[in-house]
Amino acid sequence: MISISIRAHHECPQYQNDERALCLPRLLPNLLTADETAAIIEATETAARERNYTSSRHAHYATTDLPVAAVYADGGPRAEAARRVVDRALNATVAELIERCGASDPALHDGFVIKYTPTQQAGLRQHGDGGRYSATVALSRPQRTGVRVPRYAKLEPQTCALRKRFANETCNSNFPERTFAQERFSAQYPLLQYDEFCPRNCLGQSCDDVDEHLREKCVCSQACESVAASQVNDEYDFAGGGTRFSSLRDVVFSPERGGAVVHGARLNHGGENVTHGDRFVLAFFFDERLCQAAEKGGATDVLYTSLVIVLVLVPLLVWIACFADFEDERPKEKTM
Repeated sequence: MISISIRAHHECPQYQNDERALCLPRLLPNLLTADETAAIIEATETAARERNYTSSRHAHYATTDLPVAAVYADGGPRAEAARRVVDRALNATVAELIERCGASDPALHDGFVIKYTPTQQAGLRQHGDGGRYSATVALSRPQRTGVRVPRYAKLEPQTCALRKRFANETCNSNFPERTFAQERFSAQYPLLQYDEFCPRNCLGQSCDDVDEHLREKCVCSQACESVAASQVNDEYDFAGGGTRFSSLRDVVFSPERGGAVVHGARLNHGGENVTHGDRFVLAFFFDERLCQAAEKGGATDVLYTSLVIVLVLVPLLVWIACFADFEDERPKEKTM
């Protein structure tokens, strides 16, 4: 346990200060087929008839969901197929985290299936997740897929000085959710840029680098309109939805059915409201295996207790043994 404690002390900064938890979002396409996503939905709905969806597992940002363990236990004939499919999506997500986000040994912290519907829970407020990494796999067909960046994103680069100073101030009062507050970005952290999804050239420069008053005269003005990087599908299971990142110019990621969006857990994000139909999502929360083991085993407490023993008690015992003067208080026997 002490060796785990020492390793965790060096390799597991608090997730609020871990740069890996700021990994930028990306779409990961074609993880699952239509039949595979249907297996998860059918098993989840069967399990929900047995035990109902929960809405209390996550205290601050609750979702209407079932943990995957419940799906496996009560999912009926499709439960085993659902298990295999979830494992495949999990393995693909882990590979992405290692390759792109700098993860060493990501371990699943929580896995669950969320159901969004207009008449019950339509969406989810902006928040950060526990752990270091998050992913959501689309199980239903969305009406709109791809990446959507709002028109106002071109108005100012997201390098607002206020994010360095105050936790609860916005860069622009017109967009009150763009607070940056709950994300402790460093000044050097590369926030989302136009070139990420809407590459445009303006006077020989990137749209992000050119002065704002010149940017309006260039194609940057039309570069990131709300439909520029997404498409509308004729056949779909739900309308609305998608994952919006308020700390990244309010960009919305909407993977196709069977695809995923993978990102750092500290990035502020939330589910856009579903306006029609049902949206099923398979959600994963990850942490580093070492960090998770250290936290569960109380390794930090063990480490600090060991340090107290080594640095305080051992020197005290040595001092007592070497320098303390104990008089023998026992009465001496008389000699004749």
